[in-house]
Amino acid sequence: MTFDKAVDFWMPPAYRGKPDHARYQELRGVVSTALIGIPLMLLFPVFAHYMGKPISGYLVNDLFNVIMLLTIRWWGHYRVPMTISALTCYWIMYGLVADSGIVYSPNVAIIHMYLLVSIWTDKKWGWLAIIGNFCFFGFFYYATLRSHLPAAVGSVLGEPLYAFGMNELITLFFGGFLAYLQIDQEKARLKFNALQEQKITVLDEAVKSRTDQLNSIRETMATDFHDQTGNMLSAITRQASLLKMKLEQDHEVQPLVDSIISNSNGLYASSKDFLWHLNHHSDEPATLFDYLTGYGQLFYNQFDIAFSAEAEAIEQVQLAPSAALHIIFIFKEAMTNVVKHAGASEVRLRLWATPGKLVYRLSDNGSWKEADPATTHYGLSNMEKRCTRNHFRLTVHKQASGTAVEITVPVQYLI
Repeated sequence: MTFDKAVDFWMPPAYRGKPDHARYQELRGVVSTALIGIPLMLLFPVFAHYMGKPISGYLVNDLFNVIMLLTIRWWGHYRVPMTISALTCYWIMYGLVADSGIVYSPNVAIIHMYLLVSIWTDKKWGWLAIIGNFCFFGFFYYATLRSHLPAAVGSVLGEPLYAFGMNELITLFFGGFLAYLQIDQEKARLKFNALQEQKITVLDEAVKSRTDQLNSIRETMATDFHDQTGNMLSAITRQASLLKMKLEQDHEVQPLVDSIISNSNGLYASSKDFLWHLNHHSDEPATLFDYLTGYGQLFYNQFDIAFSAEAEAIEQVQLAPSAALHIIFIFKEAMTNVVKHAGASEVRLRLWATPGKLVYRLSDNGSWKEADPATTHYGLSNMEKRCTRNHFRLTVHKQASGTAVEITVPVQYLI
């Protein structure tokens, strides 16, 4: 976990915590290799100093690696400092090798190590280090022939051509092996990503098909409900109105008939909300907000109350399937309470987003009547029950300048 945090620290801010970004894996490979290589490279100057050898070259190479990390963190680029570091590394290694036997030098092991690190770090262009090493060893071979070393060196260590050939073969073996391994891993990664994309596409199509089926069922239910229950409610209201006219002189029956008409109208109004919930994209926050806005304008126009609505742009999120209907009932109750208890002249509806949540808020400039503690307030109680049942958070802000009812609703992000 600590190493991952260190890698994340050196990543460009635009790529941190975004493994699905196109350049994330590329930059992470370079950063992680540098973070491992820098402290390990410090082991070489310690041993070289103990053996009385120069150490400045190792420290300069480490410094260039630190500079490369800084350029990655600040600008998201590494090839220029990496190229400079590579050329500097060859220059440093030439000094070490030239002073310790040229092609026979034990320091040529550093060149092989550099080859491994280059290919591992830069999957795209690291293989160029193979060509660099070939040229480098060729130059060492030429320098060895021109140095006129004592014949005893050749008799003990073999001809320069032998040392040159072995180093070239080692370069070819390790370089070719690692380059192929990196290419094979990259192909496997791309194949895995392609399979993932294919599975995601299949799942998306399945979800879309299922969603279309559910929408079709909802539309069928809405049509059936309207054709049967809605028409029956309308018929009950009409018949009750006729009954009221016929029994106009019967004052005992009139309240009962009025109650039937009122309940029928109320049930029909509620059924319109239910039908809208089934027939429209009610799980879209903006669509629900538009519905509440339309209702609020019609409702408050009856009472000469100014009504306004404001919503900020909402990302690709959706509400739970049944959330919209409960939010409608909650805010209809809240809008009615403003008329009954607030005496307000202005009402405002707002919608905004917070991480993972949406907030619907109804505020007024009225002065609410003090509630009677001996009376059960079913409206507020029902609002609280709906919020608890649907995991909403209900907040009532009471101030001298008015009251606000606020509902915080969890949402799901769309892919």
